[in-house]
Amino acid sequence: MKGSIILVLAFVIVAGTMAIPTGANYRKSTQQILRDYYVPDHYPSFQEINHTLHQIAEEHPDIARVFSIGHTWGWNPSTGRYDWPKPLWTIKISDNPDVNESGEARVYIHWHHAREWIDPAFMMYLINSLVNGYYTNDTIHWIVNHYEIYITPLSNADGYVVDGNGNPNNLSGGFGPGGWRKNARDLNGNGTLDIENKWDATGEGVDPERNWDWHWSEGNDNPSDPDYHGPAPFSEPEVRAERDFIVNYSIDAQCVLHSFSAAILIPWFYTSQNAPHDAFYRDFAKHMALRTKLDGNASQHFEYGRPDEVIGYSAPGGSSDWVYGTLNKIGIAVEMEPTYTWYVDGFHPSTSKISTYIQDFYEAMIYFIEISSSKLKPVDEASNQPNAYIVWGYAKDDSGNPLQGVTVKIRNTENGDEIITTTDEHGFYMLNLGTLQNKYTNTTTFEISVGSATQTFTPDSEMGSERIDITTSSVPELSPALPMFMLAAMVAIVVKFSRP
Repeated sequence: MKGSIILVLAFVIVAGTMAIPTGANYRKSTQQILRDYYVPDHYPSFQEINHTLHQIAEEHPDIARVFSIGHTWGWNPSTGRYDWPKPLWTIKISDNPDVNESGEARVYIHWHHAREWIDPAFMMYLINSLVNGYYTNDTIHWIVNHYEIYITPLSNADGYVVDGNGNPNNLSGGFGPGGWRKNARDLNGNGTLDIENKWDATGEGVDPERNWDWHWSEGNDNPSDPDYHGPAPFSEPEVRAERDFIVNYSIDAQCVLHSFSAAILIPWFYTSQNAPHDAFYRDFAKHMALRTKLDGNASQHFEYGRPDEVIGYSAPGGSSDWVYGTLNKIGIAVEMEPTYTWYVDGFHPSTSKISTYIQDFYEAMIYFIEISSSKLKPVDEASNQPNAYIVWGYAKDDSGNPLQGVTVKIRNTENGDEIITTTDEHGFYMLNLGTLQNKYTNTTTFEISVGSATQTFTPDSEMGSERIDITTSSVPELSPALPMFMLAAMVAIVVKFSRP
């Protein structure tokens, strides 16, 4: 009996080892992810988003957790009272969702303006693609294992419900191509949300994207206007909750989503002057833009630059300026599609466009997550900031088998700067030159090595990333026949020692 148990255990162990897929048959492109996973054909309601987030966490307990970072004011259009404080549900996606792991980049993706419906729909798709792609796509598998990704799809839940709660039928006779932008703060204290004009969304409430304490006083102080900055910086519970979350969780990179105009926006937002790390921002924003499409057309891309350059106005009191200016962390905003065609699509694009607009920006967001491991140098050292550049690939032996757990090193041959990582179970690796200590150029020669195998490259890809596979015979690797040999040996041992 004892020998039989040992035999079964040996078989399970060896069979499990043999079942590990290799990089050759494991890899799917992110475009395959887009085809494989559900893209919403409607705008989800507040209730549907919350249900879906919790369902995802239940179905993927190994990589997902849902928690609330705060609550809204609680305006309830059905009762006309402030009796529905809505949790700001946030999902964390990482291979150790209960642990804040040292050394992993932490990314925060969120949204503020109630009428910009494509953004929550995009975030829900992104969440689904990450938790499902973890099992089928090497890039996403690596990201989830080496990053901590936090997403709050409805950080202005009161406003979203006021604007129609994702149901286009609720817009009839209401906001039309305009829409409600702000949250639902009761400014005059009469216990109700006073809306002056539904067409241009004037009335009470505060713009969450003007309520952050970075040049806040330069914002709009007219309480009726859609971009009213509030009675004080961080006066709004939603904004305070996001601020505290960003600080307490040591977020490294933040992206706030908006629509519309199809643009990637970089600091400074409050002024027409460049930020100290402007060269770094423009470089990765360009590479993000090259990964976008316009209405499905791969030959056209999002614009990028400061808000005053791209969308024609500055935005004081914004979240990304605060993240960058106060914490010296990466902060950007993205204006998703459509382009500026107010009376055609506007803030509430046709449901037939949801899939297209999601796919047009998806690859750019994956790239942003990848480069979020970059560490910004102090402002007085910004001129020495290395640009983000992603190098990825596979380490294999001479037979093409993936090498698991081997060290991949990239070294700047001019100054000796180096970064290292370890391949995963599929031989996959990813490194970001933005984590180097010093600036480099696109003509700098780098050496990449695994064991004694080395290659050189210059980081000159117009996409800001490149694949480099490395084949080496210097790292020992088990042959495919060895597990069966080990099994036969274990069987012989079991038979011998189980005899009476």
